[in-house]
Amino acid sequence: MGKKKSNSAKAAQLMESSVAPILEIKYKDPLFSVAAHPTRPIFISGLATGRVLCNTYDAIKLEEAMEANREEVAKLDKRAYAEGKIPHVTKSVSQSKNKFWTFVKDFPDADSTVESNTTTNWQTKRHKGSCRHVIFDPRNDCLGEFVYTCGSDNVIKKASTESGKVVGKVDVNEDSKEKLTKLCHSTSHPFLLAGNEEGHVLVYDSSNLSSNKLKFKVGQIHDDSINHILMMPQSPYHYLTLGSTTLAHIDIRKGIISQSDDQEDELLAMSYTTDELSEGKTDTVLVSHGEGIVTIWKNSKNKLMDQLSRIKINKSASIDAIVPTMNNDSEEMAHSVWCGDSDGLLHRINYKKGKVVETRVHSTVDERSEPVDEVGVLDIDYDYRLISAGMDRLKIWSNKEAEEEEEENESSDGEHSDSDDGLGGSDDELELSGSDVSSISDVSDIELDNTDREEEVSDAAQDDSAENDNDETPPAYKRKRRDFSQVITKPKTKSIDINKLTKQDSEEKDAPQPQAKKQKTKEKKLTTKQIRNMQKHEHGIKRFEGL
Repeated sequence: MGKKKSNSAKAAQLMESSVAPILEIKYKDPLFSVAAHPTRPIFISGLATGRVLCNTYDAIKLEEAMEANREEVAKLDKRAYAEGKIPHVTKSVSQSKNKFWTFVKDFPDADSTVESNTTTNWQTKRHKGSCRHVIFDPRNDCLGEFVYTCGSDNVIKKASTESGKVVGKVDVNEDSKEKLTKLCHSTSHPFLLAGNEEGHVLVYDSSNLSSNKLKFKVGQIHDDSINHILMMPQSPYHYLTLGSTTLAHIDIRKGIISQSDDQEDELLAMSYTTDELSEGKTDTVLVSHGEGIVTIWKNSKNKLMDQLSRIKINKSASIDAIVPTMNNDSEEMAHSVWCGDSDGLLHRINYKKGKVVETRVHSTVDERSEPVDEVGVLDIDYDYRLISAGMDRLKIWSNKEAEEEEEENESSDGEHSDSDDGLGGSDDELELSGSDVSSISDVSDIELDNTDREEEVSDAAQDDSAENDNDETPPAYKRKRRDFSQVITKPKTKSIDINKLTKQDSEEKDAPQPQAKKQKTKEKKLTTKQIRNMQKHEHGIKRFEGL
C-alpha cells in the first residue's frame, strides 16, 4: 500500500548528500533479506517466494560508468538551463530525471543483467515459504565460504557460496507456529543461532546441521519475536538479543544474564561502533527504535540495563536497520553508523556528536505515485560501500566522497562570481543571497536547534558539535550578505551632487534592507530554520498531533 511522503522526508531530501549509487536493482518479487560477502563483490538475495540468488558485480566498472554518465547528465542539464528549458540545474541524486547509475529492472529475468556489469552465479528455490534471513559464515578459517538461510517453512539450510549446493540442513519442527525470524553465527565456533517469533533462541552445530540435534536453547527471552541477535566477541557463548521493548544479554549455556528495563518502544536493530570493533572492544551498543530514534548503551556503565542517551533521527518513521560503517580510515567515519528508516531514507549519524551528518535517499514517492520502499536491510560490502535494500529494490552506493568535491567546486564558483560584475552570478546564488540578507536570527536559531538535538548526548560531544557549528555556519551567511549589499549600492556611487552627498550616504546604508526584503518575498527555497522545523514538526498544528 502506498505511503505519503512526510515532512521529515521532504526536509531530508533538501539536505540530501550528493553521493550516488553505482547500482540499483528492482526486483519482481518482494525482497526479504540481503547479505554482502565480507571479502568479495558478491551479494545474496532472499525473496518472499523462497528463492535465493547469488550475484557478482564489477564495482570498478560500475563506478566508472556512473561517474561518466553523471558528467554527461550535468552537461545536458546546464545546456537545457541556458536555453531556458528547465528552471534550474538540480544536484539532487533522488530528484534527477535521468538515472546516471546502472539500473536493472525486473530482476531476476534472464535479460535483466545484460550489460549491467552484474552476473547471476546461481539461483534456486531454497524454501517452500519465504526466505526470511540470509547470512555468510563469519569464521576466519572459512570466511564467506558458506551461506546460511532460514525460511518460513522452519528449515535452516547451509550451502556453498560458490555453487549454491546445500551441504547441510535442519528442520526446526518443534512447533509450526514458532516461525524462525533471525540467524547469527559465532565468529570463532560452529554455533549457529536462530531466533523465532516466540522469543526463543535455538543453537545448532553448524558443522553438523544434518544431525538435526539441538545444542542449546534459551527460552522466553522476550515477549515477542526476536528482532536481532548480535554476538559479543569476548566469548562465543555470549550474545545480545532484541525483542519487543527490551535488550537482553544471554549465555547460550546458562540462559539470560541480564535484561534491560522496558523501553516502552519497540527495539528493532542494533550494532557496535567501528572504532571499538577495530580495537577489539564492544562496550558501546547503538539501538534503533520504532519511534525514529537511536539510543546509546554502554555495558561498562550499567550492564546494558538502560539507555544512556538518544539521538533523534526521524520522528515520523521507524528506524528499521542499523550498521557500522566499518571504515576506520577517518575519525568521522569511525564514529559513524548508517541507519535506514521506513520513509526510505538513509542517515549517517555520528554518535560522538549526537546528530545526523549525512542523508541519502534510498526511495521516494515519484510522479507515478509508487509507494516508498522502506529500508529494511543495510550491509557493508568488501570495500566499505553501503548496501541498502527494501522489499522493492537494492542499491549499492559509491564510496567516493563526492559531496566534499562538489562543495569545493561550489565554493570556487562563488569566489569567481564575486570577482566578476555584481549580477554575473547564477540565479541560485542570487536567491541564496536574498534569503540570507538580514537573517542573523535564522543563524542563531540553527545553532539553537543543533544544540537542542545534542543535549541528550555527553557534554564533551556537545561542546565539540557546538564549536563546529559556530565555526562553519555564520561565515557563509556573512560573506553572502556582504557581497549582496555591495551589488545593490554600487550604482549609487555614480552620484555627483555634492549637496546631497550626506543624504545619499544615509540612503546607501538603508538601501540593502528594503531590497533584501523584496528579494526574500520572491524566494521559493526553504530556509535552514524552516527545514529544521519540518524535521521536528514544531510548527503550526503539527504541535498538537497525537493529542
